Amino acid sequence: MRAPTLPCVSCALAALASLALAGAAPAEADLGSEPDPFAIAAPTATPGAAPASARGIRVVVDAPAPGAAVEARDHMVELRGTAVAAGSGPQHFDVLIALDVSHSTRYPSGADVDGDGVLGENPAEGLYAPGEFSEDTVCTDPEDTILAAEVAAARALLRSLSPERARVGLVAFSGEVDPDTGTQRSRDQRNATLEVPLTSDFARVEGALGRVLARGPHGATDFSAGIRLATTELAGLSGAASAPRRDAQKVMLLLTDGHPTFPIGQASVEDAGDLEAAVNAAKLARAGGIRINTYALGQNALGRPVAATEVARVTLGSFTPVLEPGTIVAALQSVSFANVEDVAVVNLTLREDTPDVRLNPDGSFQAFVPVREGRNRVLVNALASDGSEANVELAFEFRLAQAEGRMRERELAELRQINTELLRQLEAERVKREKRRIRVQKEIEIRAAEP
Repeated sequence: MRAPTLPCVSCALAALASLALAGAAPAEADLGSEPDPFAIAAPTATPGAAPASARGIRVVVDAPAPGAAVEARDHMVELRGTAVAAGSGPQHFDVLIALDVSHSTRYPSGADVDGDGVLGENPAEGLYAPGEFSEDTVCTDPEDTILAAEVAAARALLRSLSPERARVGLVAFSGEVDPDTGTQRSRDQRNATLEVPLTSDFARVEGALGRVLARGPHGATDFSAGIRLATTELAGLSGAASAPRRDAQKVMLLLTDGHPTFPIGQASVEDAGDLEAAVNAAKLARAGGIRINTYALGQNALGRPVAATEVARVTLGSFTPVLEPGTIVAALQSVSFANVEDVAVVNLTLREDTPDVRLNPDGSFQAFVPVREGRNRVLVNALASDGSEANVELAFEFRLAQAEGRMRERELAELRQINTELLRQLEAERVKREKRRIRVQKEIEIRAAEP
């Protein structure tokens, strides 16, 4: 919900199968002595107040408070909390976004990034009148380019992070090319720029992203320069503009539409030295306790993803192939810094799961839970990346309010739009969800048949 996420209904039902709702903590329930999980009963844990843990993950519900009286204009209650995986280290995060701004990012992303209803495309691949676009135009809408998609993804990521827990910085990398030789203009040129150091002032990062987009794509691709500069900032090495923070997890997110072509040789060729330089820079990052998650955008990057995969492997990070560059907005929001795979929310009173769940990269989550008037029992289930689970249950009273501001409606609409995009783009996850639904129905039928 990871920053928006698909609801893990199967996780929630697995939790129900292990929950004893009388006399024992949820994670330690004895299935053989378990009463009907849908029967109205008082929650046994200290719901919402104290963390519930199970085999390496814990869940804390911040709101609503246990036993609270909640009012809303519709039958929907906002639930907020945090899931934390054991062994994931400190729960503060320093995140450095490294954007590839090379010349090739001027091509279409395949998505209507700016939302103007017009999809940018390469004029050479469409039906356009002669002279309608200049010969050097490769995207009919400059705000739908791969670079625009990268910037949009970074902005969406910012919206999913809390400045109280995360600092974010921005590095842009490319590589100036000598037009006569096709190599670097000079041996000591800097192929990466620190756009903004690590900061909790996300407005500064927003401004820097705007400036990167305004400058536009240029140059070749130097992975090593981007990784080294980002490592300097995250590790607080000599010359860093960012103050080091020992209690923070250090994460680099590297977005690229290609493969390294600098610092060695021709800008149009990936030399063995370019790969070696990128991997050596990644080893330095690993020594500094930095994990690098790489995102390869489009056919060019996926055709030869050796550098992107090796950089991720060396630093124990993740490699994410993004076939359609425009989908990077959704892909980047699914990243997890807290080693939390999924969060599911089920209203036990209604026997209804919650589709509108947002899991943010730092493990915080937000859900809009369907409710009925009166008492509602809600189960929150979290799944860690290692497969361990945790549950917390809470009960509250709900009644309809006469009026409510528009802010919650906007948040819900935004969340639903993001989730809809994910569901549309991740076909594999849709299949998983259908399988979950079948398992849920089977579980309900089994329990309904029990005496």
